[in-house]
Amino acid sequence: MSWRLPLGDVGLLVVDVQEKMVVAVKEPVDWLARLEILVQGTRLLGLPIVVTEQVPAKLGKTVASIQKALGSGYKALAKTRFSAAEEGKSLKRKRILVAGCEAHVCIRQTVYDLRLKELTPVVVADAVGSREARDREIALAEMRADGVVVSTVEAVLFEMMESSDHAKFRAIQALIK
Repeated sequence: MSWRLPLGDVGLLVVDVQEKMVVAVKEPVDWLARLEILVQGTRLLGLPIVVTEQVPAKLGKTVASIQKALGSGYKALAKTRFSAAEEGKSLKRKRILVAGCEAHVCIRQTVYDLRLKELTPVVVADAVGSREARDREIALAEMRADGVVVSTVEAVLFEMMESSDHAKFRAIQALIK
């Protein structure tokens, strides 16, 4: 399977980056900053974005830094299932960038359910966190071994632009630096 990411085929699914979750998620230490870059970059590229919140009455709303990166007009979709595949399917794209938390629960279940829906998930590993490093690393290794594409923020953003001639190249490059 090719992991090429033509812009017209790609959407971003941001899973459960909520107030009470984020304070507990420690690994990797910079995952939230990387997620902000991913959100800003996908917005610059004009991709659709869906954001989920797991039981927001208990876990809170999407954290302020991600809300700011999303800009006005976003509406998070509340869910109770660990998987966010149904919400990802609503992007109406073949390839779904998956980021958020936690790698070994909601991200993992979402990825496998997206595959069951014949969509291609791409886990953006440096924008995915877990409370414990071992849970994150085991989940990422399991998904890789199962043929899921696991990549990074910089790799997916540059992949989608295809060349330095892209109109948004300089803006994306500035986010990465």
